[in-house]
Amino acid sequence: MNSFFKITFILFFASLFVISCKSRKKVISTDDSIPEKSTSFLLKALGKNKVDVEWLSAKAKITYRGENERLKATAIIRMRKDSVLFFVVKKAGIEGARVQITTDSIYIIDRQRKEYLIKGLDFFEGKYNLPANFEAIQDIVLGNVLYLSNVKPESKIKDNQYHLFVEKDNVRAEYWMEGVTHFLKQMQFTDVRNSRTFNMTFEDHRQLEDEQYFSYIRNLNVSGENMDEADMKIKLSKVEINIPKSIKFDIPKRYKRVD
Repeated sequence: MNSFFKITFILFFASLFVISCKSRKKVISTDDSIPEKSTSFLLKALGKNKVDVEWLSAKAKITYRGENERLKATAIIRMRKDSVLFFVVKKAGIEGARVQITTDSIYIIDRQRKEYLIKGLDFFEGKYNLPANFEAIQDIVLGNVLYLSNVKPESKIKDNQYHLFVEKDNVRAEYWMEGVTHFLKQMQFTDVRNSRTFNMTFEDHRQLEDEQYFSYIRNLNVSGENMDEADMKIKLSKVEINIPKSIKFDIPKRYKRVD
């Protein structure tokens, strides 16, 4: 598959790390510009800032850069909570790909090559020996924090931000929070054993109709040994919440299935 598949893969790469998280450890201060807060307080603040909607629709401008590829595209995004994620990706106004992610499978239609792919989420488990997770992909779309579980993170103040960090089973998770609003500004997951890293930053937080705050600009990076580095910038617009939208995903009979 082409760049459109790689764009979708970036979303999956993050979900491979996810498991959940609890802590009561206190912040280790290395910067006096913002007040010390306990890790428990910071985790509660992240929880309060979590976007929770039944439906989401938006438009996006996407800039993708791989090792040997460059792509600028637009996308229509639709989401029904805990059920389905849907993307239509266009280049120069022409549909290039249509993607549907359900709680157990991913479907991709490649309009350019007249091909389609269907894989269970367990395919990513087998390929990378890590759990793929629909909820995690949903949280990436919403701009929510992803946690590692059953370990107690530490935290400190650095560069006028709160920095939380934890490591379990050779996966290191790091989170950066804005010092006043406590918005999530960046999260990074590193698979230490396989030298793979997923990094995501969040900018331009704006208030939605129901007073939740939503990040309109995202930057994602995937890198590591034995894999191509990829960067993706997403600028979102026309965000609507809790308005049901139609989701149409029909595979043309003449299209060829690929693995």
